[in-house]
Amino acid sequence: MTQAIIGATSVLCSIGGGTEQVWASARAGIARIASSHVMDRHFDAIQMGLVPEDQLPPLNPELDAIGLPSRARRMLRLAAPALAAVTQGMKPPLKLFVGLPELKPDKAPWLGEFIAHLAKASDVPIDVAKSVAIPRGRASALRALEEALQSLAADPTAPVVVGGVDSFLDLRLLAELDAEQRILGPRVMDGFIPGEGAAFFVLHAPNDAGALRTALLDGVASANDPGHRYGSEPAKGEGLATAIENLRGSLKEKSGPIATTFAGFNGESFEAKMWGVARLRHADFFAPTMSMEHPADKYGDAGAATGSILTVMAAAALSRDHRPGPALVWAASDTEMRACALISSA
Repeated sequence: MTQAIIGATSVLCSIGGGTEQVWASARAGIARIASSHVMDRHFDAIQMGLVPEDQLPPLNPELDAIGLPSRARRMLRLAAPALAAVTQGMKPPLKLFVGLPELKPDKAPWLGEFIAHLAKASDVPIDVAKSVAIPRGRASALRALEEALQSLAADPTAPVVVGGVDSFLDLRLLAELDAEQRILGPRVMDGFIPGEGAAFFVLHAPNDAGALRTALLDGVASANDPGHRYGSEPAKGEGLATAIENLRGSLKEKSGPIATTFAGFNGESFEAKMWGVARLRHADFFAPTMSMEHPADKYGDAGAATGSILTVMAAAALSRDHRPGPALVWAASDTEMRACALISSA
């Protein structure tokens, strides 16, 4: 199966809660980025795109007692309301495919239990054994979408839930990024604004007559780029171009030209150069008047939630005729993962 229906959607980030509010804020150019309580090594406040504390539910007592690290707790509080909103009315048990931050299991053992923790935090009946967590950073939610599509092909009668969640509100992580001079500030021009967020959507088989039809997923593909930010190979920026090539090769019918792109830019030049290579190599795939959306300038870098937030926004834009289709969504992780998806109007 290469196609599917995108049904219900939900998103939570600094510019709003719920798809309607987030997309309306993005369209209106509303940004929610402000000085945080965290200082950099020069004692300047770090600018961040954070969800207000009063918009996040507390952890239930059972999870609260586990002693999870602050980043895990924050991610659960971000993901729980978004997941609960998108799964209302779905028949249990549910299969979840979720993108998570790029962390090694030995440094973040809680990643292996994240889906089980999320089921408790959200009170959503997730089939933990059949669900998949992909800790691969910004592109992980789109990679999770690939896995979800395969699951849907194996059992078209059972819709699946896809999403991603992340938060940069972690003192050790911010200190490491600050030391690498990657956080945008008075002394760093080529950097990004740390943010956070969670987004989920339901994926149905293309012949599901009873499905809510927000948009259509025409295809999704990924690729590995050895020349990534922390790699030893030369950074040629070819990974995204390869992912788009894989996407085009997977399409049942010739598609294009792309009328709108929801880009995974985070403010750093690395991603811009990567996009430049992909855009030139696939010039015939894009309309000359293509619209470019890069909403991270409104809420910061949402990390592993990037791919799912952009997918939800693209579906909202096409379903309301706010942007022309088809739309390309892409995201690139700090390490080798690159991924993209093609979305059209339902």
